[in-house]
Amino acid sequence: MKKLLRVFSREVVALFIVTQIASGLVFDNFLEGLIITGIALAIASYVVKPVVNLLLLPINLATLGLFRFISHAITLFIVDVALPQFTVTSFHFEGLTSRFLDLPALSAPQGPLAYLGFSVILFIIVSLLG
Repeated sequence: MKKLLRVFSREVVALFIVTQIASGLVFDNFLEGLIITGIALAIASYVVKPVVNLLLLPINLATLGLFRFISHAITLFIVDVALPQFTVTSFHFEGLTSRFLDLPALSAPQGPLAYLGFSVILFIIVSLLG
């Protein structure tokens, strides 16, 4: 139970951070939708992600784990289909310029590229929080 609560809190914090970094994630009643989506992502991480990781095992082995974020994109898509409180409309990242790092602006319309964009950011944030 503690592990599920830890995963839930990481997912909610990561979703909140992603909404601050990129636009395109839409929650009905922001806080309520964010919490419901966090619960759904935590449950999907335990139910769906292991199956998807098993199916994607050959690709992950061939690329030395470079495409692990694809399982997060599939999980995000399943949660989007299952929940009416959460939708992915598009992906828009305005870019980042700092003294050490320059990231260009990226945009993707609604579809697989939007899920991949959000999954990369979610994967990085969840990994850093874990």
